[in-house]
Amino acid sequence: MFTVTINSENRKSSYEQFESDFFKICDEHRENNRALVFSFILYDFENEHIAKILEDPHYWLSLNSISGTYLTVFSLHYKAEDMKSKLMEMIKQRMNQGTKKEFNMIATDQNPSQETNHFIQKYFGKDFKIKYPSVLFFQVKDDAISDSRLIQLDQEGIEASFLELKQYIKIAAEALYEVNRKNKYNVNELFSLVDQNVSGLRQKIQIKKGIKTVTSIAELAATVTGLNPS
Repeated sequence: MFTVTINSENRKSSYEQFESDFFKICDEHRENNRALVFSFILYDFENEHIAKILEDPHYWLSLNSISGTYLTVFSLHYKAEDMKSKLMEMIKQRMNQGTKKEFNMIATDQNPSQETNHFIQKYFGKDFKIKYPSVLFFQVKDDAISDSRLIQLDQEGIEASFLELKQYIKIAAEALYEVNRKNKYNVNELFSLVDQNVSGLRQKIQIKKGIKTVTSIAELAATVTGLNPS
């Protein structure tokens, strides 16, 4: 797990450093056997459950343990306490100015999606469609993104979202368990292993959802039929 804190004391310095060194970081992780494939957790303020997962040290350590030396999982993150302090300061200023107490004003550049959108467009292309929240698996080759797979996250509760995210990271890591590190530069083949696993899991989840929907409709039809006089 590789967390990039945006609202550091020297504001945005952490993000700007990460943005400029992104490919260098990926290359170093591969060279030092810290990762074979990479991923990015994408979320914004509407997905507060994802933010809470990344803030919780127990959830974070679990994901870090699962990803191991197979995946480097990046995320852009704001410190919750810093955000709380900023919001309280804004509220206090409004109250002191005697204006209407509107608590819906948070600076737009405080949303992780602002930096994420910029970052994704820069490295994955301006036409890359982002869906929040998602986990983006990708591969790097010759200082460029060579492959990618965006998997949308559907769950909303904290525990359910954690289990969903854990599933995808775990199955991606499992695809790389048997890889000999001598083959770490076979980047396309390695990504294909991960892509097959995560795409297969996504398809299974979608099929199960479809079956549940059909079952519900069938049950409803049976109930309605049962109420009709013969």
